[in-house]
Amino acid sequence: MRQLGTVPDQELAQRFADYLLTKGIPLSVDPAPGGWAIWVRNEDDLGEARRQFAEFSAAPDAPIYREAARPAEQLRADQERRAALAKKNVVDVGRRWGRGPALGRGASGVPVTALLMAASIAVTLFTNFGQEPQGEKLRKEDRTLTDQLKIDEYVVTINGPGPALLWIHQPWRLVTPIFLHFNMMHIVFNMLMLWQLGTPIERAIGSLRYLILVLVIAVPSNFAEYVWDIQKLNEGVRVFGGMSGVVYGLFGYVWMKSRYEPESGFMISPNSVFVMVGWFFLCMTGWVGSIANVVHGAGLAVGIIIGRFPSLWRSMR
Repeated sequence: MRQLGTVPDQELAQRFADYLLTKGIPLSVDPAPGGWAIWVRNEDDLGEARRQFAEFSAAPDAPIYREAARPAEQLRADQERRAALAKKNVVDVGRRWGRGPALGRGASGVPVTALLMAASIAVTLFTNFGQEPQGEKLRKEDRTLTDQLKIDEYVVTINGPGPALLWIHQPWRLVTPIFLHFNMMHIVFNMLMLWQLGTPIERAIGSLRYLILVLVIAVPSNFAEYVWDIQKLNEGVRVFGGMSGVVYGLFGYVWMKSRYEPESGFMISPNSVFVMVGWFFLCMTGWVGSIANVVHGAGLAVGIIIGRFPSLWRSMR
């Protein structure tokens, strides 16, 4: 905060504070030697506040200042209601790391998260962690569940292996890789994080908007990995999967809301940010096995954009 000035009378100080509040500039009024000090809360408002204070000092009894009390009181009441609502929805992800995905407790309030977890676990078990025999033929009846859910096949031509582009006619393939998991650590970590991040988001924004958010993260993150693999891998289209792209997208969403829209009720601890970002870079080293890192990066980028855009747009208007 920056001190704007001092006035000798509390009523005058509050009158000016009320007027500037109606202009979208919050002030604080505190006792000070010689009167009442007026503080500007936001540094960006200092220039306009100084100009307004000069005009107020010249005519503090002008009607525009006297008439500001009632609308200012209404604005304060609205702010208190929003703050109370946000307090009910505060989520400190850092306090939730030790909690497992207890589907039996509160799952009815987060049906999309529960269904995503149930589908992931079921697919993982039915595909034997993705180790079921992979169909080499393109006949539908010969394909395994993994074949049906992965983003694409590859075909061999005179020019070498290449993508079959099945996702063009079967667009669900752009989403369904999120249900494939290939080892116990893979499924456990992703389900734990999906529950911890998805639960508060779904409860805050509603199941339909949350489902749309998941799909908007899943499609570009899966497609980005697919395009990367085609360009970088000589053996054709590899089988990749997992919920981690969605998880990183949800993390990016909460991170931005917590940082730029605290009134949204989302809060994530610095330790949680450190763990997620640290794991992101650890996966890139290859020390934890073969990881589809582009999925993580693309999902994180999409989540950050979606979480940051509303507040950025409001600041630009």
